[in-house]
Amino acid sequence: MEARDLLCAIRDSTREIVGSQKAVAVAYSGGLDSSIVARIAAEFSDVMCYTAAFPGSHDATSVERLAKEESVKVELLTLDHGMLGPLMAEASAALKTRDPVRISYTVPILRVVGGCEESLILVGSGADELFGGYAKYGSMVDPASAMRSDFDRALADLTGLETAAVSRGKHIGAPLASNRVREASDEIPIPDKIGGTERKIALRAVARELGLPSHSRPKKAAQYSSGVLREMKRLAKSSHLSLSDWTMKMLEH
Repeated sequence: MEARDLLCAIRDSTREIVGSQKAVAVAYSGGLDSSIVARIAAEFSDVMCYTAAFPGSHDATSVERLAKEESVKVELLTLDHGMLGPLMAEASAALKTRDPVRISYTVPILRVVGGCEESLILVGSGADELFGGYAKYGSMVDPASAMRSDFDRALADLTGLETAAVSRGKHIGAPLASNRVREASDEIPIPDKIGGTERKIALRAVARELGLPSHSRPKKAAQYSSGVLREMKRLAKSSHLSLSDWTMKMLEH
């Protein structure tokens, strides 16, 4: 499949999700997935990007520069310790998990949902699972099977996030996890997704087609780039607890 064919699938998916919305929010990190979503969404609606991060984190210090490179508007939504507990509880309920890592990468999205003015929030979820974004896939004998399983879980997580968003009068849209994009992804051979140390090769080709600098940016998982997992670990250590035990304690409050 050519990059233009995949781009068409993503564009059609985005158009369908955006519908008649005059303004949409994008949960933005400056990475590959959110950059593609923001660029294509801007073809159909006014886009405002939002980045949720702790002060001093990678996202907090770099996102304005990355957004300027891509000519998008971005607002930094600061995270602090007072917000962390309630957002962790909301993430745990949405995903039906007490796994600290899964909670940590959901916290920034929920902060955007609560902090943005727009009623539709677009996210880049599903791209890592469909296009081979995780390092673990590179060492697997059968990465395709693992990617399918991970994608099913990503869809379940999106359902939980949508429920949380609806409770706030908003909606989550995931153009890269749509049936249309999944079908396009199924036609792409694994070597065109993962090769050596390269990951999401096909999606990077789409970013190049769009003229996005993010096509060559390394992946930075949200739980790390936002500083959420770092803060959770620091607070756990200061309480003399393991991360799992500290998370359980926080969720009991």
